[in-house]
Amino acid sequence: MNAGEKGSFEIGLEAIPNSKKFGIMGFNPWTNSLRVKVKAKANKGKANDEIIQELEKLFHAKTRIVSGEKSRKKKIAFTGISREEVERLVSENSRP
Repeated sequence: MNAGEKGSFEIGLEAIPNSKKFGIMGFNPWTNSLRVKVKAKANKGKANDEIIQELEKLFHAKTRIVSGEKSRKKKIAFTGISREEVERLVSENSRP
């Protein structure tokens, strides 16, 4: 996780599209990324839309895709939440 301007930071994300339901699998220390299952298929940005919507709902923070819009490996930026708070919420809401 990279620190950015005050109240914002970026984190890597590995998307697993076409899953049974949305869920955070946890943090992958090998790739330094958050692993996320996405219900939507990777078609016409539907998976990206679901990622943004669900992460904003979970973290109550502005979320945007910085890079990787057409890739399973993305970089996500959060604004209005601390890195520590995201780490806490990820550990509380992770499921395999």
